Amino acid sequence: MKYFLMAIVAALMTTGAVAAQENMNQNQVRNQNRENISEEQQQMLTERKQERIMLREQFKASLTDEQKAILQNQEMNREQKREALQSCYTDEQRAMLQTHKEVRQANREAVRGSLTDAQKEQIRTQMREGNRELSRETMAGNGGTGGARKGQ
Repeated sequence: MKYFLMAIVAALMTTGAVAAQENMNQNQVRNQNRENISEEQQQMLTERKQERIMLREQFKASLTDEQKAILQNQEMNREQKREALQSCYTDEQRAMLQTHKEVRQANREAVRGSLTDAQKEQIRTQMREGNRELSRETMAGNGGTGGARKGQ
């Protein structure tokens, strides 16, 4: 029993380390991409970020006391909170969320449209390298056998 508990703890620690590494790799790629964009593109990203913050604050201000209570409820997990909130959104809030989604999509397309072919290729290359590195680290975490897959 003691060895079983130790194995579970070790597995959890390994899983946490892999997740942290994946998050670090994504942040590194994102930061490298930011270094390789023009001043105009950097300004566009900054403006888009400010817009997202403003929209988020606008939505938070529209929450009712009931909705705020749902968010503060410590007995519910994230999924339960999401479902409970969605069931009590007002029509105005639903319209606001739809508008926010459309704004995000338009912003994403504007940024993509401003990238040069060289920048697009550089992003693709960095993403591929990051994914390969993550795959290697994941495989190293289970001995490289792929035995962590279901049914093996």
